[in-house]
Amino acid sequence: MLKLFFQLWKAGALSDAMQIVFQGKVNEWKVRFFKKLAHVFASVIMLIIVSFVFLMMFLFLGLGVSIWLNGLLESNYQGFLIVGGVFFICALLLSMSIRRGTLQRRLFETMMRILEKDTSPE
Repeated sequence: MLKLFFQLWKAGALSDAMQIVFQGKVNEWKVRFFKKLAHVFASVIMLIIVSFVFLMMFLFLGLGVSIWLNGLLESNYQGFLIVGGVFFICALLLSMSIRRGTLQRRLFETMMRILEKDTSPE
């Protein structure tokens, strides 16, 4: 048995077979990595698009409410001050969330869920 092993080793058949298996595993890992990377990029781009849509929605909604409040209060600026104050409070809450690490933790958990999800087609 040992002679056969050494003969295979000398012939290079065993090392060639091991190299083929190893190369196959490396290629499989590469494909899996690039699928996950593409999935993460797609998720990030989708997040950017959705965030942009929500930003535009809040911008126009804020302008509309400000103009409506101006008409209601018969003022040229009070509606803008009220809506600006509401947005300022929201910005403060977001800032506190960032300082406590809540936002980073949620983003990290979301990214880990994306990475752990199986992206291979069924």
